[in-house]
Parts: sequence; structure tokens; C-alpha cells
Amino acid sequence: MKLNATRGLAVLLPALLAAATAAVPPARASIPDADIRAGSNRGGFGIISGVYGHADYGISERSALGLYAGVDPNDVYFSDYDRRDDRFGSDALVGGHYMYQFVEGVDGNPSIAGVFGAFANRAAIRPELGLALSYPFADRWVGRLNAVYGPSWGLEFGYQFTPRVEGTFGITGMGLVGLGVRF
Repeated sequence: MKLNATRGLAVLLPALLAAATAAVPPARASIPDADIRAGSNRGGFGIISGVYGHADYGISERSALGLYAGVDPNDVYFSDYDRRDDRFGSDALVGGHYMYQFVEGVDGNPSIAGVFGAFANRAAIRPELGLALSYPFADRWVGRLNAVYGPSWGLEFGYQFTPRVEGTFGITGMGLVGLGVRF
């Protein structure tokens, strides 16, 4: 049985995020955010060059656990498959990471966190390692630079539309355009 995974996730992820925004505090990021807070759970998705969804769970003032899943029809991370291969298993990508905040950004200074984890598809499993930086430019604007080997890499700019929803645009491993929510 063949599935068009990109279309399926393109419909499913926005519907799930819409349901999750019913009663949530301020949003952040379509890629992992170095600004970690205890009890602050974040989710998001990205589109273009694949479809990705992710969630990060603040487990302490300085650490968080994250997971993500998506499809990458261009096989950016493994390139082991023929471009005509439309099976979900070949395009699916999953991963998880632990983040530790080394520097907490206060008074407009950047936050810096380490990202340690793994990602995989049907072909193999690989490590995800690197640094994440988050810098608030203004009350509603933030910039993020994640120098990470794995899908959590990227440079994005976020704008907080409402206290619950942030839109992002950038060049990332989880899509060019994103939406983040806090739950």
C-alpha cells in the first residue's frame, strides 16, 4: 500500500496544532528554542522541503526533552532512496533530543543551550549534536540560530502574533515556514 505521506501530514499536523491552541500560554519556535523554562511545553510544525512536527517539554529550569517526526521527500538526511520512492517508510524521519541551557538569557541577552540526541529513518540512526542560541530582538521578535547536526539545525526569525501563537520564517531542518504554540 502506498501512502502520500507529505499530504497526510500536511493535513494532520495543522489540525492537531489547532486543537492544541485552545488554552495555552505564549508560543515559541518551530525549531528547538534555547530559552528553556520548567513546566513550559512547546510544540510546532514546519513546512516546505518536507513537513515536520515537534514538541519540547521543559523538565527543569535548565533542561528539556524534545521529539519530532516528519517526512522529507528530498531525503535531505539520508539520500539513500530513489526520488521516485513515495512510500511513507522511506521519507519518514523521527528523532529526539535532550537540551541543557548553559546560559540563561536575561535582560535582552541570548540564551544558549546544548542539543544532544538522535534521529533516524528506515535507513539508519544518527546522532544529533550541537548548540542552540535564542536572542529576543524586541517584545514580539526573536531570532534563533541552531548549529546542530540533525534536523534541529537552522536560522529562523519568529514573530509572536498572539500570546499563544508564533509564526516563524527561516532556513531550518524542519521547514522554511513554521508555527509554534505553547501548551
